[in-house]
Amino acid sequence: MAAGATAGTWVLVLSLWGAVVGAQNITARIGEPLVLNCKGAPKKPPQQLEWKLNTGRTEAWKILSPQGSPWDSVARVLPNGSLLLPAIGIQDEGTFRCRATNRHGKETKSNYRVRVYQIPGKPEILDPASELMAGVPNKVGTCVSEGSYPEGTLSWHLDGKPLIPDGKGVSVKEQIRRNPETGLFTLQSELMVTPARDGNAHPTFSCSFSPGIPRRRALNTAPIQPSVWEPVPLEEVRLVVEPEGGAVVRGGTVTLTCEAPAQPPPQIHWVKDGMPLPLPPSPILLLPEVGPQDQGTYSCVATHPSHGSQESPAVSISITGSVGGSELGTVALALGILGGLGITALLIGIIMWRKRRRQGEERKAPENQEEEEERAELNQSEEPEAAESGTGGS
Repeated sequence: MAAGATAGTWVLVLSLWGAVVGAQNITARIGEPLVLNCKGAPKKPPQQLEWKLNTGRTEAWKILSPQGSPWDSVARVLPNGSLLLPAIGIQDEGTFRCRATNRHGKETKSNYRVRVYQIPGKPEILDPASELMAGVPNKVGTCVSEGSYPEGTLSWHLDGKPLIPDGKGVSVKEQIRRNPETGLFTLQSELMVTPARDGNAHPTFSCSFSPGIPRRRALNTAPIQPSVWEPVPLEEVRLVVEPEGGAVVRGGTVTLTCEAPAQPPPQIHWVKDGMPLPLPPSPILLLPEVGPQDQGTYSCVATHPSHGSQESPAVSISITGSVGGSELGTVALALGILGGLGITALLIGIIMWRKRRRQGEERKAPENQEEEEERAELNQSEEPEAAESGTGGS
């Protein structure tokens, strides 16, 4: 009674998890239990039956019986003769056979081909494009599905209809990787499209994952809806030079500007004397401290993704004047200014010196006058003394 209840429990578990039992081909989800029935086996001991397994875990047929020991945690024979795999994995794929003999000596064989599967999470579109340009190839995005077994497939849809790669307007680059530890697959699919001119301005793209086992529904990504815009044709390319005419004094600066109106903006490369310059793309070329090595003819080349390349008319850069001409004049002017400043400073110094000298003389004049008065007073006091001494002698 207990054995029958146990077997019934496992059958119920299998029906809940979706394992297909009793058929020649069996599919079971990875990590879930699987019970295989041994047809013709007596429901109660004593039982004459034998299970033979040939899977990814075995190098030859593995034999299990009710009287034998369980095979670790991989599989064991239940009391009713069924075979239990508690948590089936990728290595358990293979062939399972059971041979049973009933009490009347009748022999019955069961043969199963077991496959496992794992449904991944919902796929995603990574780096989705927000804008597409008509007439040129554009990357729409990369669809990614992780954790499937078997690998399954990814497919793209445009406005709800399958998008078939044709190598021209639609191309797909696929990549499949397998996790060495889990054995599960990761799929990537990169979509490139060339939208038609005057087509749908807001197409809807989506991606779906289809499992590699039958009767399983596809998983779809969230849709994306980029906008498509028409490129503006490349007009005549014009080269503007500053200073105008391209004539510059030695050591001066020249600025070259390449004007190429278009959408999207084209890439600008520079050419000197017919040879491309090894410079990164830029609409402006700056020549500081121009020397003889910078003289020559310059042009720019505008490259547009949908209109090709177009070169501007060339302009000439030349050096005018010399060291004895304009440059010398500039030096002379600078020296003249410095000389004038020096003379002015010298005159100011002389004026200040004379002023200070005059102030010094004025301070000394009163001191000399006081000395003269003191001398006069001394002379006057000496004269009466001399007169008195003369009188006494007579």
